[in-house]
Amino acid sequence: MENLFIQLIILLFSLGVLIYFSDKLIDASVRLARASGISDAIIGLTLLAYGTSMPELTVSSISSIGLHPELAISNVMGSNIVNISLIVGLAAFIRPYSIKEKKLVKRDNYVMVLSTFLLVSMLFFLNGIPRIAGMIMMLFVAGFTYYVIKHDRAQHKLKKDTTISKKKEWGIIFVSLLAVVASGRFAVDSAVSVATGFGVTEWVIGATVVALGTSLPELAVSITAAKKGYFSMSLGNIVGSNIFNILWVLGFSASVSALTVDFNMIKWDSLLLIGVTLMFAYHLVRARFSRVTGIVYMVVYACYVVYLLAY
Repeated sequence: MENLFIQLIILLFSLGVLIYFSDKLIDASVRLARASGISDAIIGLTLLAYGTSMPELTVSSISSIGLHPELAISNVMGSNIVNISLIVGLAAFIRPYSIKEKKLVKRDNYVMVLSTFLLVSMLFFLNGIPRIAGMIMMLFVAGFTYYVIKHDRAQHKLKKDTTISKKKEWGIIFVSLLAVVASGRFAVDSAVSVATGFGVTEWVIGATVVALGTSLPELAVSITAAKKGYFSMSLGNIVGSNIFNILWVLGFSASVSALTVDFNMIKWDSLLLIGVTLMFAYHLVRARFSRVTGIVYMVVYACYVVYLLAY
C-alpha cells in the first residue's frame, strides 16, 4: 500500500512537471510565431496545438515503446473527449462566444472529423494502428501543417515582431522538451503501477487520470484565450490539438511500435468520441457556443467519467 501511495505521488508530480514545462514550451512557440508574423488563429491551430499535444505525444510514444498500447490509445481518445466536452464546455460556460473566421473553421473542421473516423475505423477493422498507417498519418499531418501556415501567410500579411530573441526562445524550447520527455516517462511508469495496484485496467487510468492530466495545457490555454477574447485561438487550439493527437501522436507512436487493442473493450469510448466530435463540429459550423451548450458538454463529460469508474 505504501508503494502504491508513492507511485501515485510520482504520477501526480510527473504530470505537474509535464504541464509546467509544456506551458513554457507553448509560450516560447507563440513568441517565435509572433516573430514570424503568423496570425492568432494559425498559432492556435498549429503551434499551440502541437505544443499542448506534447504531453500526449510523450505519454503515448513512451507507452508504445514500453509495449502498453492500451495506455497509448486511451490517453489520446480520453484527451480528445476531455478537450471537447470539458474544455470547450467550460470555456463556453464562462464566456459564450461566436466565431469570426468561418472559412478556416470549416476547412479544419473537416480534417478533425475525418481524422476521428479514420482512428475509429482502424480500431474497428484492424484492432489497432499498423506501423505503415502511423507513418502515413505523420506525413499527412506534416503536409497539412505546411499548407495551413503557407495559406495563412498568403492571406494575412502580418508584421513580424523584431523585439523577440529567437535564440532565447529556441533555448527555452530545448530545455522544455527535455523536461517534458523525462516527466512523461515517469508518468507512464507510475500510471501502470497505479493501475496494477488498484486492480483497474490501463485503459481506465489512461482515459481518466492521464488523459485529464495531459489535457491540462489545452485547458489552461483555451480558457485563458477565451477569457481574453481570443476565441479563434482558443477554438483553433482545440481543433488542432484533436487533429494532432490522432494523426501525429498516435501516428508517431504506431510508427515506433504497432498499436493493438481489443475493440470490444473500447467500443463505447469510440462511439462517444465520434458523438462529441460531431456535436463539436455542428457548433463550429453554427459558429456560436452558448452557455447552455457549455453545460451540455460538461454533463456529457461527467457521464463519461462515471461510466469509466463504474466500468
